[in-house]
Amino acid sequence: MVMEWSTDSVPAAARFDQWREACCEHVYALTPERASRGSAFHGAIARRQLGALDVTDIACDGHVVRRREQDISECPGDTYYIYLQRQGRAWFDQRQRRCVAEAGDIVIADPNLAFSTGTDGAFDFRLWRIDRARLRPLLALRSGELPMLRIGREQAERELIASWLDALLRQHASLSPASLELAVGTLCALVAGAAGAAPELREPTRLARRQALLQRVMREVERRAPEMDLTPERIATSAGLSLRSLHQLFLLADCSFHEFLTRTRLARAHALLRDPSAHHLGTAEIGFAAGFAEVSTFYRRFRQRYGMTPGEWRAG
Repeated sequence: MVMEWSTDSVPAAARFDQWREACCEHVYALTPERASRGSAFHGAIARRQLGALDVTDIACDGHVVRRREQDISECPGDTYYIYLQRQGRAWFDQRQRRCVAEAGDIVIADPNLAFSTGTDGAFDFRLWRIDRARLRPLLALRSGELPMLRIGREQAERELIASWLDALLRQHASLSPASLELAVGTLCALVAGAAGAAPELREPTRLARRQALLQRVMREVERRAPEMDLTPERIATSAGLSLRSLHQLFLLADCSFHEFLTRTRLARAHALLRDPSAHHLGTAEIGFAAGFAEVSTFYRRFRQRYGMTPGEWRAG
């Protein structure tokens, strides 16, 4: 379920004050500041709960936001957060250090350390909040604090974390509570690996990294499954892996690379056979569109998987 709020229904003169209250309710206790009150302010918040994760999308006109010591003392946070810059650029100042997030960058931070943030254009970001008690034991915090950490698009860890977050959003509705808990645990290990994991937990973070890399490879296979000449070598090259490393990754799955590719193509054909927009295609053409190079292979595999031929399934 998604909670949505925007300034659209608020009188123009009261919008920024209402925005401040909404931020304090749905994000953290913050002190938004705006130099010009002459023009109408626009802002929107969409918030959802995914098991132990809180996900908030924010898009609004540019202004300066401070999380002051006073805000922290009045409302300390019980989470850490993962900030994903979706569009534009934002800056963060914390303890005489500036961090600039470009579109696609991730920032990991502790809301109990004061900071200020702003943008030259508009804010457009997604905020994931992770239970503090769950992530903190995984971190190697020398000073006991987690300073703001930018993970840029050029860093491999950024892609793994971002793709895992995307998978959580896409698949959470189909996950059992236990599976969702495991997925959140993997996310915590990925974040700890990027922010500095405690020495005794470095092996679990390496495993989490491999799981995230497998998920990213699987998404690439799903995207390219209709290519009849798709090979493990091509996927390995696009993922920056050796062929041996690719096959080792699939040891974490319940199938081999080739089995996963076949399943993906069969699922695509299965959906196309019931898709009204594909009714003009024959069953053999459906097989080709799904990525099968031979009709006999498509028919045999489909029957093995679904217990009937493609034509019988279409007739339903």
